[in-house]
Order: sequence, then C-alpha cells, then structure tokens
Amino acid sequence: MFRLDWFRKDPSEKYRELDKCRIDFIRMGCGSSFDASDGPRTVVVFGSTGLLGGAIARRLLQEPFLYKVRCVTRRSSGEKARELAEHGAVIVNADLGETKSLEKALEGADIMFLTTHYWEEKNKEKEVIKGLNAIDAAIQCGVKHIIFNGSENVKKIIGKECNHLDSKSAIEEYIREVDNPSVDVTGINNSLPEITTNDIGINFTILRLPFWLENFYSVFKPHKLKHAVYAVALPLEGSELDVMSVEDVGEIVASILRRPRQYYGKTLNLSVESLSMENIVDTFNRHFDNRKFTDPKIRIKDMEKFQFPGSKDLAAMFEFYQSGQAVRDIKLTRKLNPHALTFDRWLSENRDKVEEALREAN
Repeated sequence: MFRLDWFRKDPSEKYRELDKCRIDFIRMGCGSSFDASDGPRTVVVFGSTGLLGGAIARRLLQEPFLYKVRCVTRRSSGEKARELAEHGAVIVNADLGETKSLEKALEGADIMFLTTHYWEEKNKEKEVIKGLNAIDAAIQCGVKHIIFNGSENVKKIIGKECNHLDSKSAIEEYIREVDNPSVDVTGINNSLPEITTNDIGINFTILRLPFWLENFYSVFKPHKLKHAVYAVALPLEGSELDVMSVEDVGEIVASILRRPRQYYGKTLNLSVESLSMENIVDTFNRHFDNRKFTDPKIRIKDMEKFQFPGSKDLAAMFEFYQSGQAVRDIKLTRKLNPHALTFDRWLSENRDKVEEALREAN
C-alpha cells in the first residue's frame, strides 16, 4: 500500500509502483466490466452517517432494484446507522485507518463513493493517508467506479494553506496518477491476457462542491448581536459565493450512475447558484420577519485573527472563493439535478433547523 511519502518520490519511481499495482490487479482477475444483467450494483458509501455520505446513501436506497447500498461507519449501533439499515442499507464497520477493514467493506463492490473528513482530527496528513487507504483497497477489491469528493489545490492557487481542501486535492492527485498508466505492459507475462494501458486504469469521477447551505445552521449560523438582531458573518468582500444543499448531491450521484461512462475521468464542478452578501441577508430577512439580519462586512484578514481552531483554513477557503479560481458549473449541476434547491427554497424547507440554530446562538 502507498503512503504519504509517495508524493515525495521521483515521478519515475511512482509510476513503477503504480504499474506493479495494476499488473497485480489484473492477475487477480478483477478487471472484468459490470454487466447490467448481473442485477443491482453494490455501492459502498463512506461517510454515510454524515451530511454528504448520508444524502447519497438515502437517495440510492430509493432504488433497491438498481443499487445495493453498503454504508460504512465506525458506529454501527448509532441512531443514524440504524435509520439507514431500516431503509435497506447494509451497515459495515470499517475504519479508513485500517486497511483490512476497508478491504472487507469493499469486497464484491462495484462502486465506491468516498468522502474524507478533515475536521474530526484536524490533521491533513492523516486525512490524506486515510483517503489513499480507501483508494488502494478499492483497487485491490476490483471496484469499477470511484466517485470522490475532491477539491482544487488552494495552496497552489493563493499561496496559503487550506488544510481541509488541500488534503482532498492530494487524494485527487493520487487517483489521477493511478488512472494514468506510464508504460504498456502488454506481454509482460505470457500467462496473462493481453493487457494494454487502457485495461488497467481506474474509472473515477471527481465532485467539487461549493459552500454548503447546511453551514447556515452549523458552522456559519448567524450569530446574535443583540435581541432579535443577527449577523451573517461571511468574508465575501463584494464577491459572490457559489452554494448548494448537500442533500441535492444525492440526486447528482444517482444521475452519474445512470450513465457512468459519460462521467468517467471527469471533474464535475457543482453549484446551484451564486449569491452576494446582499442576496443572502435579504433572503434571511424575508423568511424571518421577526428578526433582523445584517452583513457585518467581515474581511479575510479579520477571520484569520479569530482564535477558534481552523480559522486560518476557513479564511483561506474564502480567499480562494474570492480569487475567481473556484469555477463552478451551474448549468451542469441543474442538468444533473433539475430539482436542486435554491437558497430561497432551501431556507423555506429548512426554516426549523435554522430556527433551532438561532435559538442556540442566544
């Protein structure tokens, strides 16, 4: 299995290791393609008790004749895992830090949806290693399609560390390297079938998400200034913010899986709409007429000085959003999910959750 030092190796050495892994993969007889007549495809969903993985698992569980959903968690007895099981999911105990448990979770799977979580340990290297573990295990088990929640390399773009996004960029890089064979291995062993570089890459689709609307009842919930007055503290500084509801990613993944070959090797930059601070504040005020919401005009340099853990990472994320390099495709997103919620509709449907978050802010 590869580890973080893989990224520090000479490119020729990296390719030799990747080619050896691919050849071993073919020897195991794991290169056959899926035939739709074989029945429902098995989809392994990581992060299934979280917002993103949970949205995808719930959506795919609506089509039991197409998908067998295997939800990976470290807390199989938890309430969220039980709810998924009640809707038909197979709950599997596995840990991204334990390779053997991953291979067991992925055995016989056709598709893997992978999302990794920086904020649990706030350790970029650990997150990258866990992502690499899952990719290695997927290759070992012959998974035919990997869908990954990735990101641009923020440090490369703005020159500042953004650990929770840069970690995902590093995992993206690894996936692309694995999918990019460097040599033609035809005839490398007479006992093997004829193998070309096209046979031994992996099928992957990268999703790059915008700002989650669910942040408005969690990390970025409006904070109270005084009685019935709240500040929406986002450092946009005149720029616009791409947004969508994480719940709508479930339908997007379902659309990808209906025509998977169309999205092999693609990076999908998702957004439902782009909002200014004026749009955001006005929408809050329309939906909560008993409260007033304001824009405190917070700046990047203000957020960098905040004392909570991860403030510099979040400041770098917003600087990246302001840079114009976070290109998102609203037209593609609406093609993949025509019913994806705008902020206005999302706030209408999630008013109770936001209301509860506001009460907690008192």
